[in-house]
Amino acid sequence: MTTTTTTASAAPTSAPIRLGARARTGQIVLTVLFVLCGMIALSTAFAPDPFEREAVVLIASFGVLAAALGVAAVWGAIRSRTIQVAVWALPLFLISHVAALGTWVPDAVLALVAGIGCALVVGAGRRGA
Repeated sequence: MTTTTTTASAAPTSAPIRLGARARTGQIVLTVLFVLCGMIALSTAFAPDPFEREAVVLIASFGVLAAALGVAAVWGAIRSRTIQVAVWALPLFLISHVAALGTWVPDAVLALVAGIGCALVVGAGRRGA
C-alpha cells in the first residue's frame, strides 16, 4: 500500500507594483505642500494672534497633525481608494479659503499645485503605474 501526500501550495504572491515617475512627482509635490501647511500652522504659535493662547496651541497642533497624516497617507497607502479620495481634502481646503476669505494668493495658487499633485498621484495609483 502506498500513500501519497500532497502539500498545500501557497497562494501565489506578486511583487508590489512600483509607482512611476509621475506618481513619485505627485508624492513629492504633495509632501512639500503638507510640510508647508504644517509649518504655517506651527508658525501661529510664535506670531502675535488675536486668539487666546490655548486656541493658538490647538490651531498649531492640529495643523501639524493634519500635515503629518497627509505625508503618511501620500507615502504609505496611496494605492488605497480611501486615501486617493482623502488627499483631495488639501486642494478643497485651500479652495474653501479662497471662497471664504478671498485669499487668491497664496491659497488659489497652492490649491492649483495641490490639485496637480493629487491628479498625478491618484491617476497613477489607479493605473498601477
